[in-house]
Amino acid sequence: MAVDQDDLARLAIAYLERQHWYSGAAEPAPPAHAEVVAARTIREERPGLARLVVGAGTRRFQVLVGWRDPSELSTVLRGRESAILGPVSDGPDQVLAYDAVADDELLVELLAHVTGGRERATLVRRVPSLDSHASVVYDERLFMKCYRVLDRGARPEVEVVLGLDRVGFNALLAPVAHWREDGLDLAIVREFLPGALEGRLLALTSLRDLLAHASGREEGASSDGGPDAGGAPVVADPEDECASAGGDLASEMARLGATTARLHLALSEAFGDRPASASTVEDAASALGGARGEGATEVAERVASVDPGAAGRSIRLHGDYHLRRVMRSEVGWLVAGFGDDPLYGASEGEVSRPGRRGSPVEDLADMCNSVHRVAEEALAQRPGSETPLASELARAWERRNRSAFLEGYAATEGVGRLLPRDPSVTELLLSAHELARERRYEATSPDT
Repeated sequence: MAVDQDDLARLAIAYLERQHWYSGAAEPAPPAHAEVVAARTIREERPGLARLVVGAGTRRFQVLVGWRDPSELSTVLRGRESAILGPVSDGPDQVLAYDAVADDELLVELLAHVTGGRERATLVRRVPSLDSHASVVYDERLFMKCYRVLDRGARPEVEVVLGLDRVGFNALLAPVAHWREDGLDLAIVREFLPGALEGRLLALTSLRDLLAHASGREEGASSDGGPDAGGAPVVADPEDECASAGGDLASEMARLGATTARLHLALSEAFGDRPASASTVEDAASALGGARGEGATEVAERVASVDPGAAGRSIRLHGDYHLRRVMRSEVGWLVAGFGDDPLYGASEGEVSRPGRRGSPVEDLADMCNSVHRVAEEALAQRPGSETPLASELARAWERRNRSAFLEGYAATEGVGRLLPRDPSVTELLLSAHELARERRYEATSPDT
């Protein structure tokens, strides 16, 4: 490394300690001592590029450092001056070191390095993402997730993506390259489909189209034009209203259910499955511990009495399966993300991390809860005067699309072997996990 390694390490550590993704990952508090435990120069000539791994307690962090002549930086950073680390010696010269993620040219260089020179790019677009990683789109065809907070050993997201690709699961943004050095997963490059639409946005569009009925009706008129008894807007049959709306999503949700079933079968093939254990039932019951209202206590008691032998199979789960994690493309539904965030896992516990094993019903509960959250979000955007009718329609929309998703899942050949043999046990476990997720959401909501 031509630049002064000690200065670069000192600057990188000082920069790291100012970042949220450092303080948020430390347990239980920021460690007193951090040191560079691995370093590699990717590009010697200016603009230079190096990869540093900083160890702090049991955690590992990646800092990508670039350096240039000071006169160049204002043009390169373009308002991202907070990325500057400070001055460092490069032979006889003084250069400025900075976070290389802020430099388009160095991001292109990084892509070439990660892909072994197979891929180059012209256009770079940074994508807002969680603090634990940086997300970059290249030429609107490749997507790179570069990890800042590192996992010791195999990273669950990388392991799952590569495993699914290996068994031929094609409802996936396919992996293009994987960067692993010093026993750490540092980045993954996958396909990018610019025309694909996030599942949550598709669902919101569907529900907003439906709720437009609420604002389009005159107060006091029913769906056939006559006034209702109470003088408030009503619909004769909310279920029919949902089915006849132009943006009806049920057929797409059924397809998503089938894709989810194929995902679970592929996870079973890639990582194996085993009989559900006592912990499968205990997780569902304990998640509701102390819950009250809406039958939660009764559900918890019923779940606790379920024989683990009747609870189906245990598989490698997605672990954070919701409408933001799937995309609708021209070729169908794609699983776009796997919820891999060490910061989230550190605060919520291992039960929230992807890669853990459990009942496939847990992923189904994630998606059903996501449908519910979309309904709540769309309702909150309507004026109060529309609440009675809008709420009625939103609840019907939620029921219709939840049912379509689960029916599409259950109708997929072969997936039944992963579920409890008794459909009532499946529904019981599903109810427990849905209630637990709603309880967790309410506990963390800023309004509670």
